[in-house]
Parts: sequence; structure tokens; C-alpha cells
Amino acid sequence: MKKKIRLVVILLLISFCQGMVLQGKINLKNKNNFYLSMTYIKEDTVKMYMDSASYFRELDKNEEAIKYFKLAAFLKPDYEDAYIGWLTTCFGQGKMEEGIKAINQWIELNPENTTAWLYKAFAEAESGNHEKSLNAFEKLIELQPDEATHWIGKGQMLYEMNRNSEALEAFDKYTMVDTTRTDVWGMKASTLSHLGRYEEAISIINEGLRNNPDDPSGIYNRACIHSIQGNKVNALADLKRAIELEASFREYARTDEDFKSLYDDEEFKNLTK
Repeated sequence: MKKKIRLVVILLLISFCQGMVLQGKINLKNKNNFYLSMTYIKEDTVKMYMDSASYFRELDKNEEAIKYFKLAAFLKPDYEDAYIGWLTTCFGQGKMEEGIKAINQWIELNPENTTAWLYKAFAEAESGNHEKSLNAFEKLIELQPDEATHWIGKGQMLYEMNRNSEALEAFDKYTMVDTTRTDVWGMKASTLSHLGRYEEAISIINEGLRNNPDDPSGIYNRACIHSIQGNKVNALADLKRAIELEASFREYARTDEDFKSLYDDEEFKNLTK
């Protein structure tokens, strides 16, 4: 019953908009009334398209939903909700390329919109397009220089591209502003480890653990670095503590190549079985 009622509402909106079109024709003699009427027609039509899109998405008729989101975006190019509905429906169907096209259209029409650029940064990263994601994060830094979190995204993309020295600089930019995020200290440590600067990496992890001494990810990452260094005692001690805090690390460590030198060690086997 609810779905039928919603369909009736949509039909009523269509009838209302048709009436508004007629009213617009009547008001052609009065320019002010004409433009006012056209504004109302546009807003009501956009609402009708958005309601239709939501209705079809609830029915899992996603192609229809996308069609109406696109119509709303066409009619109102600066309407964020239309683009977000369009691209998220595409992503929900696994249509990453089509979703990114929606974002690109959004950006083309609204080049200063930071929400659009943020969606692009994450969508391109999810698609493995690290260079495009990096460019999007750099645009975000340009548009919002006081938003430090964009440096994290930039650092992650540089890290994925093995541009470790630049990644380290990006993470440094963030920790100069906010020292509380243990995960970012971990990113810095991983970058230093890739550069072969293991002692610095452990020091950085310890810096992050000052704020959260029981962070399992930080302790696990430190175990990894100890293992790479060949420091078995500290590696196993940290791994044991990380597993106590987060049981999922037991299974993860079994195949983590950072512990490759310990695969045949009995204590390691007992910890990870």
C-alpha cells in the first residue's frame, strides 16, 4: 500500500508541474511573474525527479533511479544531492566507471566544490587510479588549505605509488597539526620502514602510542618492524600483545611477509594458530 501511495504522490506532482507550466504561459505578459513561475516549476520538477529516483532505488530499480538523478542534476547543476544519489547508486551496483563519470560532470560544472573533489579522490583510489586520486587530494589542499586531513589522503596515495619520501612529507604536514591519530603515526612508520629507516620507524610508532598505548595496530606494526630487523624477542612480545588486544591479528600475522623470518619459529606458530 505504501508504494502505491508514493506513486500517487509522484503522479500528483507531475500534474501539479503541468499546471505550473500552463500558469507560466498565462504569465508571459508579466515578466516578473513569468520568471517567478519558472523558478517554481524548476524547483518542483527537481523535487519530482529526486522523489522518483528515491522511489525506484527503494524498489532496486537502479537504472530508473540513475535516470532520474541525472535529470535532477541536469536541471539543477549545483544540486549536490542529485550527484551524490547518482554516483552512490552507480557504486552500489559496482559501476565505478559510470560513478566517476558522474563525479567528473559534477566537477566540470562546479570546479570549486570540495565535496565533489573528495568523492573523486576516494573513488579514484578505490579504482586503483592513484595518480588521479593524488591530483584530487592536491586540489582539495588548494581549495581547503586549513583542512589537514587532506594531507593524509595525499600521503597514502604517494605511499601506494612508492614515492615514500614525498609521502613522509605529507604525513609530517598532518602530524604538525594533530598528534592524536595513532593511525597516521603508523603510516609514517610504515613509510620510514620502506625507506629502510627502521629505528626512526619504531621511534615514530612509540610517539603515536603515547596518546593510545593500547592501540593494537600500532603495537602490531612495531612487531612487524622488529621482525624485519631480526629482533625476535621484541617482535614476538609485541605480536602477543597485539593479538591480546585484537584477536584478528592472529590470523593476519600467519601470512604477513613481515614475519617471514619467523614462519618456522615454534613460539610464532603457537601465537598464530
